[in-house]
Amino acid sequence: MRFYLDEGARLRAVIEGLVPGGWTWEGKRVLDFGCGSARVLRHFDREAERGVFWGCDIDERSVAWDEANLSPPFRFFRNGPAPPLPLPTESVDLIWAMSVFTHIADLWSDWLVEMHRLLAPGGFLIASYLGEGMWRPLVGEPYREDEVGMSVLHYCDGTDAWVFHSEWWLREHWGRAFDPLEVRRPPRASDGAPQITHTYIALSKRKVPIDKAQLERISPNEAREVAALQTSLRLARKEIAELAARPRRESISDRRRQVRRALRRLLVAS
Repeated sequence: MRFYLDEGARLRAVIEGLVPGGWTWEGKRVLDFGCGSARVLRHFDREAERGVFWGCDIDERSVAWDEANLSPPFRFFRNGPAPPLPLPTESVDLIWAMSVFTHIADLWSDWLVEMHRLLAPGGFLIASYLGEGMWRPLVGEPYREDEVGMSVLHYCDGTDAWVFHSEWWLREHWGRAFDPLEVRRPPRASDGAPQITHTYIALSKRKVPIDKAQLERISPNEAREVAALQTSLRLARKEIAELAARPRRESISDRRRQVRRALRRLLVAS
């Protein structure tokens, strides 16, 4: 419990360090997208008395607990696996998503379009992502920024997938809807190795019309896109091989279902 509370307080500090200079919480409309049991949101109780602070999550039990224990001052609702959210267009000044896009493999562009819709002009999005600090511990190989792009592990586990991003890929794709303001990378140890933690990016809403096709479009002049696709294919093949080698005690139907999902990812990546 102590770690849980300390981690929520640490993430509050990350958010406060990434909002732009001159930011005040007075009268602000805020959304914690993927709030869970309000690990981060609970640390803004004083600010919630001077603004409107929403939290939403896909997990029914978490949202029910939040409503029973933390409302007021916070407001909560449950969201589905796909947009939209039940909030008006341009009704939010700040959205943060801690450890959310780290698990969205298929609908990431749909959700970014929704974040863009919800944010008021000049609004901000702060998100954590799995970058250099998490690559070697989870993937087990050296991190190569130019070759990661958007790569996925454990795709067959659905919402438990691990989604990794390169900074250049976020700037290229997310940057079509948002202007990147700052990237907070993991601190490094004395040997140069990055701390095992998420990376954080702060972005401001661009005044542009946007749709998922624009966000997903691969730039033909960006050579790193090809390297990233090759990484995705390699990881997909590895996942298929691991699924095929699982013990026979797993049902044939389960194994076939998982292999079909992995094959689907392989076809999409190619």
